[in-house]
Amino acid sequence: MQPEQGRGLAGSSAADPVPPPPADPAPPAADPAPPPPADPARPAAVARDQPAPPAAGPAPRPAERGAPLSEPRTFRLPGAIVAWWAWVILAAACLADIGITGRSHTAAEIAATVLFVTGLVYACALRPRVIADSGGITVQNPLRDHRIPWGSVTGVDLKESVQVHCAPEPGAPRGKVIHSWALYHQRRSRLRSELLKQGRDRRRLPHSSVAPDSGMSPETQKLLNQPAAQIMAAQLDDLAREARERGAAAGPRVVTWAWPAVAAIVGPAVVLVLVITVFR
Repeated sequence: MQPEQGRGLAGSSAADPVPPPPADPAPPAADPAPPPPADPARPAAVARDQPAPPAAGPAPRPAERGAPLSEPRTFRLPGAIVAWWAWVILAAACLADIGITGRSHTAAEIAATVLFVTGLVYACALRPRVIADSGGITVQNPLRDHRIPWGSVTGVDLKESVQVHCAPEPGAPRGKVIHSWALYHQRRSRLRSELLKQGRDRRRLPHSSVAPDSGMSPETQKLLNQPAAQIMAAQLDDLAREARERGAAAGPRVVTWAWPAVAAIVGPAVVLVLVITVFR
């Protein structure tokens, strides 16, 4: 009986497969090793070896809408500057003589008069000028300054003096005309130059003679025959036209008092009145 039992067990064991033993669980992953400490000298060396990034250039400037002027330009006649320095030399000599020899009330009156005239000459001869820059035109007269943006300048011409024509402001029936003390041309001189030009054009020269300006172009001859104030007025008019073509913005005319010139006249005038009427 035992052999049969053993045979039955053997048959059952051969028919049923034996399950495999359970696999051992995988060992936990090891912690990553910490990175080696950085060498403090290495980044500096690497930074020195690498080329520096290119420096950013200046941002492109937007196109200016004013006159094409990189710096202000001053328009004035040289005769006024010569007159100013001539008077300065004369006044300095007169005051020096009064300071050395003058001890009377008359000397004080003369000194006050010289100072008063010096203020007048400064305000009327040295100070007047026309300044053009990229934003507009400034007309400096003896006691007041006029600032006009290029977009509000409709034209510049010459009559008795250079005239700056301004666009009409809101509510005004017509535009303002600013007269410059610095740039002028007397009508008598202009008529004389026109008469001389007409006589020169009517004069007939012999065929054997050669005109002294025969090598010049007609434009150059015309430019040389024009007065200095006319040339400056044409330059200012060209700048105003170019500024308008570039889209210069218009704006109101700004008028300010020239307080240094006012003080140069009023101060000596008060001193002169006090010397004449009070300190006798």
